[in-house]
Amino acid sequence: MRTPRKLAAHYRAIVSSIGFYPAIIITLLLCLAMLLASIEYHELVMALKSQWPMLFVADLDTAKTVLNILAGGLISLTVFSFSMVMVVLNNASSTLSPRVLPGLITMKSHQYVLGVYLGSIVFTLVTLMNIHAENGDTQPPSLGTFIALMLGLYALALFVFFIHSISRSIQVDNVLNTLFSQTQQQLQAIAQAQQPDIAKKRPDYTQWYHIKSPQAGYFKGVHTQQLSKILAQHDLELVVEIEPGFFCVEGFPYLAVNKDISDDSELCEQICKCSVFYIEEYIGDHYSYGIRQIAEIAIKALSPGINDPGTAVKAVDMLSILIITRLRIADHNYTLLHSEEETAPRLWFYEPSVATLLEDNFDPIRHYGREDTTILVNLLEALKNILFVCDGNKAYVDALYRYVQATVFDAEHNITNPYERKRINEMLERVNEVAKRRGDDVHLALSPQQQS
Repeated sequence: MRTPRKLAAHYRAIVSSIGFYPAIIITLLLCLAMLLASIEYHELVMALKSQWPMLFVADLDTAKTVLNILAGGLISLTVFSFSMVMVVLNNASSTLSPRVLPGLITMKSHQYVLGVYLGSIVFTLVTLMNIHAENGDTQPPSLGTFIALMLGLYALALFVFFIHSISRSIQVDNVLNTLFSQTQQQLQAIAQAQQPDIAKKRPDYTQWYHIKSPQAGYFKGVHTQQLSKILAQHDLELVVEIEPGFFCVEGFPYLAVNKDISDDSELCEQICKCSVFYIEEYIGDHYSYGIRQIAEIAIKALSPGINDPGTAVKAVDMLSILIITRLRIADHNYTLLHSEEETAPRLWFYEPSVATLLEDNFDPIRHYGREDTTILVNLLEALKNILFVCDGNKAYVDALYRYVQATVFDAEHNITNPYERKRINEMLERVNEVAKRRGDDVHLALSPQQQS
């Protein structure tokens, strides 16, 4: 059996490469150029040229001139466009977050434009080579020249689109909106697919057989379809004990199986090969990566070199909405891919808890913005909104109150201006109102002694 993990690694490396779409388009246009070269002087093509002479170049020198200009112009256009891509990636890495680079590189529109540029160059050069003597006379490849000219005009139109798109792709608002939209869609898809009655039936796997990690690296997930088939074939149940993004060392127990399969090394190997390990964080893999990238943009905005609290405030608001959507998802997810008839899952996953998401994403924002009243007030407002919609899950509520108290602690020790402390106390009063409405015995306020 071909190793699914290796296939996935190669597939991800190829698809995430900036040359993926360009390679496909170059191949197609190269094949088109070769096809046109083989039929350039066919009787039907020659008849078409005679019927529409205004569309085809009849002079050899004119054809050479047109093709040379197209080839040189397209090469210059390509070099300029690639330079712009490098500038965009460098700017995004320094002002936003290095983790957003994979998403920018894999933007299909940019790859398509670069592919058309390079494919047009290849097509033009092959057409330029297709100048040969026919019946003793050297005739221009007028059909290929016409197609090359159309490709050149199309490339110019794409260049205008490319300038517009590349300038928008590095605007922080557009990056945040894209990350938020994609992450929200993933969360909503999981929430809609989950059935609460099934999610509550997670088995107790404390005494199950544990499978150890075959390698060190960041765990990204498993190939659910392949793994579900293996579990169904051997009548097994499996729980993935670690969350996506967890860094595993080799030999770390990360899977739990309901049967002891230590004697079947081949089966253990097949199960391990369904695990995915790599460094990059793609939003399509898990919603937690999108949440983390939004948080890192907020952290970057709070750095002294950028000093953009407005972006941090918008990012915190987005994070609060995503956390609210996360509240609708059970902490243990599952899949039923192994069989349409069965209703009991064989494969279970851990979802990052609300407490984990708060610690991993809100903590750095609170740390770097603890001397900024606007950030602290915004964090408290976000937590108030989450508390307002939080259901009766005690673990979620306790995590939120712990984080509110941590924010109050930072404000208590870093904010000394009486006016700013008053703003924070006003927001804490709103938090207290939500707590009272929920029936929670909570009263939060900054100490009055330091307000004078």
